[in-house]
Amino acid sequence: MDDKEYKKAKKDELIQKLKEKDELIKKLEEKLLETEKIAQQKENLSKEYLEHLKRLQADFENYKKREEKKKKEFIEFANEELLNNLLTVVDNLERALDSTKSENNVEAIKQGINNILKDFYNILNKEGVKPIKARGHKFDPYKHEAVMTVETDQYPEDTITEELRKGYYFKSKILRPAMVKVAVSIKKNNK
Repeated sequence: MDDKEYKKAKKDELIQKLKEKDELIKKLEEKLLETEKIAQQKENLSKEYLEHLKRLQADFENYKKREEKKKKEFIEFANEELLNNLLTVVDNLERALDSTKSENNVEAIKQGINNILKDFYNILNKEGVKPIKARGHKFDPYKHEAVMTVETDQYPEDTITEELRKGYYFKSKILRPAMVKVAVSIKKNNK
């Protein structure tokens, strides 16, 4: 092979390599364009998600504000019905007090006050307030507050002999313990 043929073969080889490089560059450019397109789509999707997240966050903040407002209103007006019922009892007590000025019959006044007390107990009962049973029952420090003891053989040890102040439940919780006198054995104290 002479020099001209060698140069021509080298030239053809270089041209072939350049064509291959050009094809490789074109393929890489196409992949780059495709990747940029995918990246743009992903960026658009990210922006869309971010906007959606911001809207959800704003909606949640508004929801929290609405719920807080509802809660405040509920607390503010929760006892409205109870207070209206109590005002009825107050009205009845005022009428009973007024009737003492003109009514001479003590029994009629007493009966009126008893009726008002029944109304009051009905309101308490409706609201879930119920009396704690004490007299004749065994002393329970969770329900009763012992303020006195009495030595007696009439009642078994630790039995409540007298209720000095009523105790009440509010639903299943103790609202106020009963103040009571509790029996202690005479024999126990004499030892």
